[in-house]
Amino acid sequence: MALICLLIALFAVALVRFAPGFGADELSLDPRWSEQSRAAHSAQANRGLMELYWLYLKGAARGELGVSTSLGAPVAELLAERIPVTARLVGEGLLASWILAVSAALLLVRWPAAMADIPAALLTGLLLCLPAALIALGCVLAGAPARLALAAIVFPKLFRYCRDVLRHLADAPHVLAARARGLPDGRIVLCHIFPAALPQLFALGGISVSMAIGAAVPVEAFCEWPGIGQLVWKAALGRDLPVLVNLTMVVAVVTLCANAMADAAVRFWGQAGTT
Repeated sequence: MALICLLIALFAVALVRFAPGFGADELSLDPRWSEQSRAAHSAQANRGLMELYWLYLKGAARGELGVSTSLGAPVAELLAERIPVTARLVGEGLLASWILAVSAALLLVRWPAAMADIPAALLTGLLLCLPAALIALGCVLAGAPARLALAAIVFPKLFRYCRDVLRHLADAPHVLAARARGLPDGRIVLCHIFPAALPQLFALGGISVSMAIGAAVPVEAFCEWPGIGQLVWKAALGRDLPVLVNLTMVVAVVTLCANAMADAAVRFWGQAGTT
């Protein structure tokens, strides 16, 4: 994970270094600048990739992440203020979407009727076709909370995967044996199908974190939610490269940690199942 973080930091710095307009500063056009100041600014702007990468790593080790060019505030302070806000939004949205997706998938496995499956397929298909920004805008116009918009964006992807996994396991040999013994359908779903699906659902849990973080950008931008998603939007519009580099690192670290926790949960469940 540490090596992946270092590589991501290198790629982020490379994107900044070779971005069009790097080193251009309107202040350098100020006629009050002397030739020495212009030369010093030009030398600083024309630093090589590895030099910028090394300076970034040294600053990050000391907690110095640079200063936002659009907001005029230290990036570390902006992240400290906005990360908890986005964490709350993502946590509430993910919790709601997971509860809805797993509950709906279990109900469809428990009662596999076409009359129930068709509306669910139409609803999830519609939500998948709608852009995330349009869903967020609809929640704003309806006065709904931002977490509902995020849950509506993530829910259809979770639901379809959960439904397919549970339906596949419904035809497993141990489930057919339980049905042959006359066990109730509800007990079969909760005690034989759902536990067998947990490893795959754990793996999906790590992926759902990155899905929710990506959905948080349009949701926070349209709902005026003061989190890192809104900060990403403003930084992209203002070409705020210091903010974009550090936000790329934050998202990468969170995604890696979520996937690592999901892998650990899968291994733990597999060891518990074998014992």
